[in-house]
Order: sequence, then structure tokens, then C-alpha cells
Amino acid sequence: MTLQKMENVDFIDIYKKYRTRVVNIAKAMLHDADEAEDVCQDVFETLYNMGDTVDFMDEEKLSNLITRISFHKATDHGKIAFRKYEHVDSDVLMTMTDMGVKSGGNVDEIILTLEAAGYLQMIFQKLREKNRIDYEIYVSVTLYDIPSRLVAKHYHITENNVNNKVMRTRRWLAREYKKIRR
Repeated sequence: MTLQKMENVDFIDIYKKYRTRVVNIAKAMLHDADEAEDVCQDVFETLYNMGDTVDFMDEEKLSNLITRISFHKATDHGKIAFRKYEHVDSDVLMTMTDMGVKSGGNVDEIILTLEAAGYLQMIFQKLREKNRIDYEIYVSVTLYDIPSRLVAKHYHITENNVNNKVMRTRRWLAREYKKIRR
């Protein structure tokens, strides 16, 4: 079997044919149209860079490859986005404080809110260090609302196993929070 050379393939036609599918997969996972467009760009850049290693004439394989790349890029994009916001810096703290003051919250409430945010950051960091897979599964299901069946498929485990990990992680997070608050 010979692969169709990249220079013999009209990549624009492939883009037009599969763009909607890629965007829909990314939107379903990320719940954000702009993020989905970014994922779409990443998917087709990856596909283009694969060049002659892809058989562009085998529609079924090409379709499966694009779907698989889309899922993984959307998952990765979600992780990157979460990491971008999980570490609080002083500017973010000041903004939160200003919002609390403007909304009429008293100083004690603002301090408790900031303190709780710091605790949660420490707990999530501890979870990431303790068990990275459980952390990623919990974040995917609870924060990104990715269906547990898709998460299960990504990690090659059963959907029931994903649900159990989420439940156990939720209990662990609650216990850790109570320990810190003492």
C-alpha cells in the first residue's frame, strides 16, 4: 500500500470536510467556542505536520485519526487552561479583594474567601503530587464537565472506575480541607 504524498493532497478540502467535526468535539469538551477554534487550528496543524505518514486516501482511517487527535488536543487544551488559572498571584488577590469591597462584603468575609482559596490551591497541588491521574480525572469530570465515558476511554478504564475515582477524590479533598482548617 502506498501513501498519498502530501503534495498530491488538497489539504484545504480535508480542512473543509472535517473542520465542523473537530470544532464540535472541542466545543462539547471545553464548552467554549473560542477555545474550540484554537483546538481546531492545533488539530489541522498536527495533521499537516504528519505529512507523508498519513494515508489521506483512506477516508475511514483519516476520519478516525482526526477524531482521535481532536479529542486529545481538546483534553490537553483543557489542562493547559486550568493550569493557567489555578495559581493565584498577588494581582488576582487584589482584584478579588476589590470586588469584595465593592460588593459590600466586610473585611472578615473577604479574608475568609482568600484564605479558603489558598487552602484549596494547596490541597489541589497535594493531590497533583500524590496521584496525578486521579487529579486529571477529577478535574476533567467535575471542572470541565467532560462526560465520564469519554474520560474513561481516554484513560483506558471503565466509566464506573472513573466515577469511583471522582467520588474517592471528592472525599479525599473534603478530608484534607478539614485537616487544614483545624
